[in-house]
Amino acid sequence: MCFTPLVSISTAIIEFILATVLLLSFPNRILRNFSAILIYLLGFYQFTEFMLCVSNSPILWARVGIITYTLLPAIALHSTFKFVNKKPNYFVIYILPLIFEIIAFCSPIVTNATCQTFFVVVHSAFNQSNTSLNSFLSFMYMVYYFGFILANCLLFYVYLKSPKNKLKRKIGVVEISGVLLMTVPTVLLLIIFPFLGEVFPSMLCGFAVFVAVALFIAVYLETKINKRGI
Repeated sequence: MCFTPLVSISTAIIEFILATVLLLSFPNRILRNFSAILIYLLGFYQFTEFMLCVSNSPILWARVGIITYTLLPAIALHSTFKFVNKKPNYFVIYILPLIFEIIAFCSPIVTNATCQTFFVVVHSAFNQSNTSLNSFLSFMYMVYYFGFILANCLLFYVYLKSPKNKLKRKIGVVEISGVLLMTVPTVLLLIIFPFLGEVFPSMLCGFAVFVAVALFIAVYLETKINKRGI
């Protein structure tokens, strides 16, 4: 037994509780609904890491984990478009993750899955470059993942400059801060220690607890805006 299962299941429980509190404590609004979905997915991914470490089916749980976290950037971008009152192009948002989901579901994408001291290590076609096909898939997957995260930040940045209401500005700042606290440490670690590319999802979703907290704060601020009728 390694250290990872305790961290994973603890994080999953915290995120499940946080998402449930959102649904039970705040009114039915755009940010609340999407935020709850995102936090539940983050929690479920942490649960898949826990099961990968403690079950006899690590490859299966690694695949379920990939299917889970692949949806996150698309759902986040969808929610951002809705919040800033821009009509999203659903085909553009979901076509890439849908292709990756089909690949992950229908092919033996995972070649190895192990639970190490601090991280879960999963070797798959999305993070390996041992063949030309894997190199292409890995490149496209990173373009999708970090491209959508960047698009989220840009949308909120543009929105941040437009509304005069201070609470709306705070929501933009909180959302951008949460994304940066998740991605910047991950990217820096990947640059400093390239071998950490093997634990990219585990590391990214570990820092994603900052996003969960940011989403909770943003929903709280959105509720205050609604109460004031702004």
